[in-house]
Amino acid sequence: MRRIFLFPFFLAVAFTSFSQNLNDTIISIPFVSLSYSPQIPGGDFAKRFGFTNNIGLNVGIKTANNWLFELEGNFLFSKNVKEDSILNYIRTSEGYIISASGDAVNVLIYQRGFTETILVGKVIPFKTSNKNSGLALKFGVGFMHHKIKIENQDNNVPALTKENLVYVDRLTMGLSLKQFIGYQQFSNNKRINFNIGLELTEGFTQGMRDWQMNYGVYRDKRFDFLIGIRAGWFLPIYRKAPEEYYLD
Repeated sequence: MRRIFLFPFFLAVAFTSFSQNLNDTIISIPFVSLSYSPQIPGGDFAKRFGFTNNIGLNVGIKTANNWLFELEGNFLFSKNVKEDSILNYIRTSEGYIISASGDAVNVLIYQRGFTETILVGKVIPFKTSNKNSGLALKFGVGFMHHKIKIENQDNNVPALTKENLVYVDRLTMGLSLKQFIGYQQFSNNKRINFNIGLELTEGFTQGMRDWQMNYGVYRDKRFDFLIGIRAGWFLPIYRKAPEEYYLD
């Protein structure tokens, strides 16, 4: 999705781990994971948007001490935009938006956003039969940005050309924090690898536009909050253990 999703360091680390018996050994496991979280907004985010979808891509490593180090990128998207009044300045008295050719057009409004986060965490095993799995606790620091995406039929509304959309998109950016608590598994058969848990995201953001229609100067300080259940599927990267040779 974005460059932040990939990081050469983790690709280099990926070849440092050897295939071992996970039943009785804590090993270093580089991994890539894809995850999804349905999220409920809070704070200032809830004033503008409703239910939000969140797709994440992680690259990381679980060390031989069960520490977690990850880079995560998330794509936020939704049709639940509450602030549809942003286009009132170009609506007719009957509520229509008129194209350059004089026809009423359908204008679609979406939420779009990204977060990029560096995460540090710890896996606390529940049992000795698999010391690479257990309670996962993670904390992250990163960056959040979101806006309102507007699509109009055939791009035929003069007020909503690409150049003019910056005056209505409510672009917002800022620092973000993330916390995760849940269960993470690297299975003994190395095939069923996943995590699931509660995730919180807090954005300490600010409006990034000098002027917005139906608003004015948009430099407001905001607190954007998201809570949801995240479930992810892991692809661990193992390297074959070296073959053993015996001499008579």
